[in-house]
Amino acid sequence: MKIAKAVIEDFRHIERLELDFTDSLGRVRDLSLLVGPNTSGKTTVLDALAVAGGLSTELPYARPGFELTPRGIVRKGALHAKVTCEVRFTEDEVAATREVLARADKNWDVPSSPDVQIEWQYPDPRNKSVYGHTCYHPKSAWTLFKGRVSVARLLSTGRVDWSWFKRVGAVFTFDQQRTGMGKTIPRDIWNIIHGLGADEEPDGGRRTSDPRTILLAMAVQAHLPPVGKRDGDEFRAIQDKYAEICAPHRIQGAIRDELGAPDILFSDGSYEYRYDGLSSGEQMLLLFLIRMVTEHIHQSIVLVDEVELHQHPVWQRKLLHLLPIFGDGNQVIATTHSPYVRDAAPRGALMELGELGETPAKGDAK
Repeated sequence: MKIAKAVIEDFRHIERLELDFTDSLGRVRDLSLLVGPNTSGKTTVLDALAVAGGLSTELPYARPGFELTPRGIVRKGALHAKVTCEVRFTEDEVAATREVLARADKNWDVPSSPDVQIEWQYPDPRNKSVYGHTCYHPKSAWTLFKGRVSVARLLSTGRVDWSWFKRVGAVFTFDQQRTGMGKTIPRDIWNIIHGLGADEEPDGGRRTSDPRTILLAMAVQAHLPPVGKRDGDEFRAIQDKYAEICAPHRIQGAIRDELGAPDILFSDGSYEYRYDGLSSGEQMLLLFLIRMVTEHIHQSIVLVDEVELHQHPVWQRKLLHLLPIFGDGNQVIATTHSPYVRDAAPRGALMELGELGETPAKGDAK
């Protein structure tokens, strides 16, 4: 699933903005970088693309804190906000969606054409939905957005396995704090990490957004034989990507400290340190990597706000070039106000929303 072109109208301060995410040959770019100063409309563009495409997937799509209200979405003086997107699917995505819907006993018409158009209006001009109204061309194109949620619902039945997440995608947003991450830890592994008895249930449940706990859980699981087909060794995948971006820094693995408490050990090539010794840049990068791996983000639209945040310039350059290959078939649309990141990006990836260091002229998108 990739966005080829989009038109945003009356969304917040944007009166009308046309965006083209294709190259000179008409192919959707794996990476598009929206460049502009603060208040140039970068985050607004990501929000518009997220809600227009994400609502159709029935999965979480927006950054934490995003509110869908007429006052917060519709441009002053307008009646409706509208976002129109040309969305492209691969032939394998179409085939995978058709097959997974059949396994879910959904006798829905899946269009054969991989190129569709969606038009989202808010508020709903029919006054039927609090989420606005989406039109699809062709009309049956809505079914193409249901592949990933169908896989998620079928996993427990055994009709599909984890490898299906490499064939169908969704919309994922990474805000400036890289929040929105969450993972439920198996009870036995949670008890190992926190030193609880086999029959003890943790207070507050086993779902966590703490990256250290998630890393420890993956490290423990890496030493256990898998049941069923999984998407590889998650902990090893994070180790490899972390080492590639942050070299000579690397994740050594899980350890127990002097008191027997589990922790994650890191190295900078000369010295070893634990999770509490991470820099803010390392912590932010780990949040990104953990979510990409644990949520099996493939064939998806990945929206990243302020890609350079807290990162060393060398890491910024590496992250920028590695983002599109973190998963299979993803489209990354990122924002930046960093001249360094702008200059490091492939020329064809840049989409200027304003001159860096200058304030947009009155009436420009914000």
